[in-house]
This record gives sequence, C-alpha cells and structure tokens, in this order.
Amino acid sequence: MTDYRVNKQNTNFMENKRVALIALRSNDTKGISPLGPLYLATALKKSGFVPKIIYKKESEIDQIESEIADFKPDLVGMSVFTGYLNKQYVELSRQLKDKGYLIVWGNAHPSLLPKQVLAEPAIDFAVIGEGEETLVELMKNLGDNQNYKHIASLGFKDENGKIIINPRRNFGDMDDYLIDWSLINIEDYIIPYFSNKYSRTLAVVSSRGCPFNCQFCYNLVFNNRRWRAHSAEKLIANLKPIIEKHQIQAIRFLDDNFFVDKARAFAIARGLGLPYFADSRVEFVDEKFVADLKATKCREIMFGFESGSDRILKEVVQKGTTTRDIIRAVTLLKGSGIMASGSIVFGLPGETKDEYKETMDFIIKLLEINQNLAFTCGWFLPYPGTGLYETAKIKGFAPPQKLEDWDGFDRWRNDYKMAWVDWDYEQAVKYSRQVVHLLALAHKRNIPILKMILKKRVARLNFSWPLDIYLFSKLRNIYFFGGQRNFLARFIQRILIYIVKLKQNNNIL
Repeated sequence: MTDYRVNKQNTNFMENKRVALIALRSNDTKGISPLGPLYLATALKKSGFVPKIIYKKESEIDQIESEIADFKPDLVGMSVFTGYLNKQYVELSRQLKDKGYLIVWGNAHPSLLPKQVLAEPAIDFAVIGEGEETLVELMKNLGDNQNYKHIASLGFKDENGKIIINPRRNFGDMDDYLIDWSLINIEDYIIPYFSNKYSRTLAVVSSRGCPFNCQFCYNLVFNNRRWRAHSAEKLIANLKPIIEKHQIQAIRFLDDNFFVDKARAFAIARGLGLPYFADSRVEFVDEKFVADLKATKCREIMFGFESGSDRILKEVVQKGTTTRDIIRAVTLLKGSGIMASGSIVFGLPGETKDEYKETMDFIIKLLEINQNLAFTCGWFLPYPGTGLYETAKIKGFAPPQKLEDWDGFDRWRNDYKMAWVDWDYEQAVKYSRQVVHLLALAHKRNIPILKMILKKRVARLNFSWPLDIYLFSKLRNIYFFGGQRNFLARFIQRILIYIVKLKQNNNIL
C-alpha cells in the first residue's frame, strides 16, 4: 500500500507547518472560550504543528485577513455551526482562497452537509465529526500527495473535482486531548455569570455528545448519539492550576448533558470545589440528585423542557420525558436554592395553535410551582439529517441550495420564517420570548399587575398593541438594576395600570 503520509526524511516538516483556526461569534455574545478550536489547537501542538486561534466578533471580521497574512498558515480552518454567520464564513473563505490559502471547514455544518460544503469552490476539505485526529492526519499529508482517501472522517475533492466523503472514524480517549490553556489568553474569556454574581466564571466542557434521541438535535448526526467524557481525575488536574492562577469563582459546564454519568459529574464538581452551572434531563431529578447538587455547590441546572404538550414530547420530539416529569423536577428543586432553567422550542413541525397555547399555559403553571425558574425560548431549527428535518421538508420546508443561505436560520431572530408551521401565529411567536421572560420576572419578584396582564394575554393569545410589553421589558431591567422602589419603576407601574384600565374599557385586553 502506498504511504501518503509525511516524508520522514523531512524532520522539520511538522515544526514548519502552521494552522490558523478561525471561529466567529456575534457582537453581543459573551467571550466564552473558543473550546472547539482549543481542542484542535491542542492536538496540533501535541503533534508538532504550530496552531493559531483567531476568535473574532462579527464586527471584527475585517481584521482576520491581515492576521492570516502575518501568520502565513499552510492551512486555514473554520469552525462553522449551522445557521447564523454562515454567510460570513463563506465570504471569508472566498477572500482567503483568492489569496491562495487552503481552506478546511469543521464543526456541525460540514458534518451535517459535507457535500454541499465541498461544492463551494473556496473550500478544499471538510472534517466530519470530532476533528482532532482527522486534522492532525490531514496536516501530516498536506503537501505530499493529493490523495487523502486513507484519512477517516475527511471530505475532499480529488484531482478531477469529484467530492469524496471518507468513512467516519472511531475516536479514542478524550483525556488524550486535555486542553492546553497556554494557547489563549485566559483573561480574555473569564466572564460574569448568574446576574454578575460570579464575575470570574470560566466555561469548560467535560464531555461530548448525548446518548438520547431528541429528533431536533444535531447530535443525532454529529456524534451519532455517542457520549464520551474526560475522566474526573484528569479534568480536575487540568483545571485546578487555571482556577488558582486566575482566581476563577465559578465554572459553567457547556456539556450537552453533564450528568450522563452522575458519579463522574459529582466527582468533578467536588474536586473543583466551586459553584457551577450545568445541563441535565428532568427524569434524572430525584431527592438524592437534588441533595447532591446542593452539596456540590450547583447554582443553576438547565433542562430541555421543549414543550408543554405531551403529544409533542412523545410523538414529535421523542424526548423520552413527559410534562409530569418536568413538574416533578421543578417541584423537587423548589426551595433548594438552585435555579432551574428550561429550554422551550417554538414552531416545531406538527405543533398546532392549541399546543402552542398549551405550552404557554404550562410555563405559567411551572412558575406558580417554583418562582426560582428561568426559561430560554427559541424557534425550531431544521438540522439536516435529523428526524424533524425530514418532517419539516414534508410540511413545506425547502432547504437552502446555497451554502451561504443557511445564514438565515437563527433561533433567536423574530423575523425567522417557519414554512413548516401550518397555522398563523407569527405575531404571537414574535413576542413569545419577551412574554415568557416577563412572566418569570413577575413570579420571581411577585409583581401582581404584570402577572395579571400577561396571563390575560396568554389566555387569549393576544399579543397585539405591545406597548405594555415594551414597558414591561423596561420595568424588568429596572427591577434588576434599580429595585422596585425606584422612582422610574413606580412611574412605569402607574402607566401600566392606566393601560390596563384603558384596555378593559375597550375590551381589548
């Protein structure tokens, strides 16, 4: 068999090879560590290559080309998730390709749509799934031969322009790639968290993937429902010096599901000894679980509630949980001092108007059980390869034919179009996120007027004439930063009372 790997006689080959790893974030995103590029850079450095992480806000994209020119990389990698910023990644790839650089895309989007990615002339390679071993092998072959067929999990174009997608690889031990934190300036990525209570919070991951079957989740394709993790001992040893040197006050675990192995998760939390925030599933919650959370300083636990409809949870999402499980978890966490946060997905394919209303009513019910509850609400995104992607296509979704057109898929945009929704609730959905956040505030701060108006709006699905919602949003900020006795807060409350009376007199509330 022909060996296409690096010529062993060139002893300086790897030392001379440079890789730029680019990741973009929105202008309003907090500076969470670029963990994906960090893992890749660690693997590259360990193998003798010279990596450079370029992590920029959308407004800083113009700076990238000059940084690339100064660094002179042999390969430029881009970490691309499906949706927002896809257009910017495509444009940047074209600019750099025109300068003669080789371009490789990695992360979720090229893993979900490798052929569409490689159909773009500016992109030479696509890494499918986890990238550490694939990228290292690609670098070892770079410049020796254009035949990359032996590199598992790599997509490329042969000498005739034909797109080749190699079989997926089996990955080894995550502990082989514990992050080399010297590759970034950690101080740039220490963030305030939990309403700024912990001003020096560090985001990390301790595991990858999720073994569950939620039909909207990209993990179905990206990780094939495989879950892998760092050992507690190795991760603690990796993070302890960073915590001490940089006076870290809290840890935000960004794992898809931190508690798949509860014993490992709690061992990590105990070993680090800091307040922490992590994701779990509602059926994991019992009395012992809550006690262990408290004992290990958990301050917030995040769940995927997804919907308040049992039919949606069972038949559409295939979540494996019920509304009863959610109620039980929220009830058990009440009074624990641990905030519970739930993710809600609006616009799921097959969701009816009545089921949307059911979800809004369910949110109110949960808040009446436990006031220490928060929500994140976003729109369904049709990730290619997932079950609900196919359902959305049946219901009218036309997948973008151009790579850059995926840029419009953003679960936080109010003008996001959902062709698969067969009933008109655009206006209601537009204000759903604001209404849910304000409902949480009304219950947490016990603001009767806010509860009353929002409950009536939800009861009628009436989100027209949103002046009061705008004022509520201002009031929400005042309550958080000025307190309810603040003069402006009292003034806005009086305006709201007037609005209530006006609407009641005109029967429009």
